[in-house]
Amino acid sequence: MVNKKNSISLSNDTAYLSGLIIGDGNLSNYTKSKTDLSRDYRIYIDLSDFEYVYYLEKLIKSLIITKSKPVQAKQRGIRKPRLILQIRNKELFQFLNEVMEIPKGNKCAIIRVPNIILNSSSSIKKSFVAGYFDADGGFRSGTIGFTSASNKLLEGISLLLNEFNIDHSMEKWINKKYGKEYYGIRIKKNQIVNFLNRFRLRNKNKLDIITNRFFCGGAGVAKRDR
Repeated sequence: MVNKKNSISLSNDTAYLSGLIIGDGNLSNYTKSKTDLSRDYRIYIDLSDFEYVYYLEKLIKSLIITKSKPVQAKQRGIRKPRLILQIRNKELFQFLNEVMEIPKGNKCAIIRVPNIILNSSSSIKKSFVAGYFDADGGFRSGTIGFTSASNKLLEGISLLLNEFNIDHSMEKWINKKYGKEYYGIRIKKNQIVNFLNRFRLRNKNKLDIITNRFFCGGAGVAKRDR
């Protein structure tokens, strides 16, 4: 499945990266400057897990040629340090925007699972879900799961979880801070091993935290389903 406008194709790596961008990234909706009105093809990733950001840097550099490197975010007060990875690349930007249907600018409430993912192979679907979880998944009331401002996104994720027989529940609530409706997915606690076996997480620190919490350092977690 190749985008006719560029050479970047759908693969396990680009599906994974797309899930990550949907969860914790952004495509610029600006021009380069006030005087240069050409499109700014900036892909922005902001994460606190330094080891994981450097992994993503290597992944992106396996797809495109770029000299971009992570830089530490400027922050006020005592906060957990964060790294920002900004990539400017027209080919990758257009792939993410046009093929993977990731909107430019604010995407929180309108993002959804790309149609190309829903109609792809099992391997591609697994990579996409793993990327999304590595970016935006975490603990949910004694288990693991997802939260989002986009109901359409979590409906799509639920379809994929059902396809791989991951028992889960869906919920919604009003976020009092923002006055907006939010949505969640909780993986049934007895399905955590099944989830980790199905979807190969690449965020080592997040995986270690999950296994240490639920499986005493990994006991009971089966060999990964590739």
